[in-house]
Amino acid sequence: MILCSIRTAVSAALWLVLACSPAWSVRDNLPPGSDTAGEAAEMIPLAAPVLPVADLERWASRIEGWTGAHREAIGIRLFDAPSHGLPDLDAYAQAILDEQRPEAERNHLAGLAYLRFAGWLEFGLIDSETHDRRPLLDSEAALLVRRLGWAFEAGDAAQAIDESVPRVRDYEALRLEMMRVLAVTPIWAGVSAGPSLVPGDHGPRVDQLRTRLTSEGLLDANWEEGAPYDLRLETAVRRYQGRANLAPTGRMDQATLRQLNLPPDRRVGQLMANLEQRRWRTRELGQRHIWVNLAEFRLEAWQDGELVREHEVMVGTQASSTPEFSEEMQYIVLNPWWGLPAGSARPRFQSFRRNPGLVREHGFQIYNAAGAPVSVYEIDWSRWGNDWPYRMSQPPGPTNPMGEVKFIFPNRHNVYIHDTTERDQFVRTRRDFSAGCIRVRDPLALAAWVLEGQEGWDRGRIDAVTAGSSPTVVWLDDRIPVHIAYWTVVGDGEGRVRYLNDLYRRDGSVIDSYLAAYEIGAGDVPRVTRGPSGAFAASFD
Repeated sequence: MILCSIRTAVSAALWLVLACSPAWSVRDNLPPGSDTAGEAAEMIPLAAPVLPVADLERWASRIEGWTGAHREAIGIRLFDAPSHGLPDLDAYAQAILDEQRPEAERNHLAGLAYLRFAGWLEFGLIDSETHDRRPLLDSEAALLVRRLGWAFEAGDAAQAIDESVPRVRDYEALRLEMMRVLAVTPIWAGVSAGPSLVPGDHGPRVDQLRTRLTSEGLLDANWEEGAPYDLRLETAVRRYQGRANLAPTGRMDQATLRQLNLPPDRRVGQLMANLEQRRWRTRELGQRHIWVNLAEFRLEAWQDGELVREHEVMVGTQASSTPEFSEEMQYIVLNPWWGLPAGSARPRFQSFRRNPGLVREHGFQIYNAAGAPVSVYEIDWSRWGNDWPYRMSQPPGPTNPMGEVKFIFPNRHNVYIHDTTERDQFVRTRRDFSAGCIRVRDPLALAAWVLEGQEGWDRGRIDAVTAGSSPTVVWLDDRIPVHIAYWTVVGDGEGRVRYLNDLYRRDGSVIDSYLAAYEIGAGDVPRVTRGPSGAFAASFD
């Protein structure tokens, strides 16, 4: 069975930073007037509350109002579980639909299966932060039971499951892709390990590359074995790299080789993990909200369920990767100051020691441990080290890396969206250049959308303020949710999906943890057999 092979074939690497939890707080929540927060994260762990876990047997026994039609509706929906990347619930469905079993037993099984399936859909199979298997909580079970009662009253029990299906970007496209790959598992050859391939190269690995791109539908099959790496192959490689959000060099470099050699089972694991990541997201994204997919280098502005703006973004480097979380934008700052984080400030202090004139040239201000301004000539360089007591800020201006506007949504990571002076870098496909914050293209247009409808803040006013140099804080009349995600499988706008480069190498740990929980979940379903009389018997151990 395909899913069995997935559980044994997929393995990988690193830690996934997922957020939106009250278990952390920001140490430095600087006042907006000074706005010296920079591109750095500083977090303080707080104790997480322990919440009661639901007893599914007890909650299932509380469900009243079952009819044959309600049981049938739930039973039929259970067959959809694999299309969501969730453990197979067919055994539950078969037992529930078996009319030879006692009615009370089928009602109880229907309640158990509903809580399990709807709970997975609504809240996920694994915890978004720890990646441990996630139990259903008492409060969540109560919500699901109430929802099923409302569905009974409406005459369609399946509505209760349908309402638990995530309504987030691309979920249905990924679900259709899951059904496709489960029906027809793709098989393709890899490319042998070795040095990068460039135009003019020839040999077996070039033939393997052609075979692999032909399986992707990016190259016609009428190529000649042993032919050199030509323009047609270079163009196909560029197209593949562009779809994966790799730099479209046309050369098969090592990053492209790694992406090409992901086996089919690993692809399915990636798809399952991406469906799970969407289940972690709140259903209430906000009537007006901002969505950022780090792996896609893309920001979207949504209003009333419609995509109204798209912006290219730069994200953190692999060493300073941008985290995932959701918070509310509270204000924006036009002509912001830049408070240099410690990591960025230290090399600049070294430059100032060699050339103190740079401080005046770029308008930097230096402060001692007490927060008092000091001259660069007053710095005690003998204290250089871990107890360095000086901080640095840069006022608004053409060399300020914050650019003309900064969007503030206070968060535990001290990460924000802002303009940049390196606007020429937006022409690149892979844009992981920042120290953690998100740099956005055409930020004043985004600011105009954020302030849309706010009295006195049309685009003309924004342009007039940014033409000057005075820092200006604009509090939002209505906060705007900002959701920052890391999804490596996205819809392509034509009903299919694109598998993106795993920039931060985060997928591996999610896939491993998910498949471990998947294995446990698959073992929880009843094993249904026929007894001597022809009736079904179920074992839950």
